[in-house]
Amino acid sequence: KYILQSKGVYAVPRLILFTSELAHYSTKKMTAFMGIGTDNCVLVKTDEFGKMDANDLEMKIEKAIEDGATPFLVTATAGTTVFGAFDPLLPISALCKKYNLWLHVDAAWGGGALMSKKYKHLLNGIELADSVTWNPHKLLAAPQQCSTFLIRHKNVLKEGHSCNAKYLFQKDKFYDTSYDTGDKHIQCGRRADVLKYWFMWKAKGSEGFEKHIDTVFDNARYFLELIRQRDGFRLVLENPECTNVMFWYVPTCLRGCENEPDYKERLHKVAPKIKERMIKEGSMMVTYQPQGDLVNFFRIVFQNSALDHKDMVYFANEFDRLGRDIIV
Repeated sequence: KYILQSKGVYAVPRLILFTSELAHYSTKKMTAFMGIGTDNCVLVKTDEFGKMDANDLEMKIEKAIEDGATPFLVTATAGTTVFGAFDPLLPISALCKKYNLWLHVDAAWGGGALMSKKYKHLLNGIELADSVTWNPHKLLAAPQQCSTFLIRHKNVLKEGHSCNAKYLFQKDKFYDTSYDTGDKHIQCGRRADVLKYWFMWKAKGSEGFEKHIDTVFDNARYFLELIRQRDGFRLVLENPECTNVMFWYVPTCLRGCENEPDYKERLHKVAPKIKERMIKEGSMMVTYQPQGDLVNFFRIVFQNSALDHKDMVYFANEFDRLGRDIIV
């Protein structure tokens, strides 16, 4: 079972896909599900900002070809889950064109930035993708679940998925049956997620969506500058691209201990203790995680445009109140 999951179904050619080492876990999970094998999902290095390294990508594409495998797909990320990083889509697209690879962009988190003239530059090059995923229920705060899958190539889904079951998908109906989407998907029936987004767009308008995006980015920048100037907060990234603000809260007992050999081990225990306190008190809900060599840090993600700068001050004060006297 493990060999099948990791190696995939033994087939010729051996298919290889590439994604960022900080990409969402679902890409690797789907390689197991589809029979490609997790070993054939090659993770590409990222830089200090969490963005995919295009040079490393090309090296790994060439290595796969030298090994007799067949590269076929690159999954780039526009807004990674933890760092909120946007992969450099223009150079990645150029490599996909050079090696004849399909470019998929996972814009599930960061895609909403396209609604803002001020921040849409973060996704420069997305128009070159072969396919894009986007979840308006994330950055745009649509009711969950609201997901989209956009594809450049007409009829690809139909040709890849359709079984033409005549008892469900009759071609002699009185309307244009090309609008029958059921046979184009892996699953047959599904909810009309797009209806929720259509209603939101009708209610808010493009200007309303833009105001929402600009507000959540402004809140993130304000919170970032606020904790940058306060004792007890250490930033993971000095200037994050999206509304993800990542930091360590350092309790009084650890301040000035940075050079001690067990400092990181003790700091790693702080976030779970603060999280326990905030959950039991019900004062807020903020996630934490490790990342690579980085010990547990908090990641507060802003997507609610009903918040304002007073709420940012509350969050900072609450972390200080909950964490200041923790002993580790």
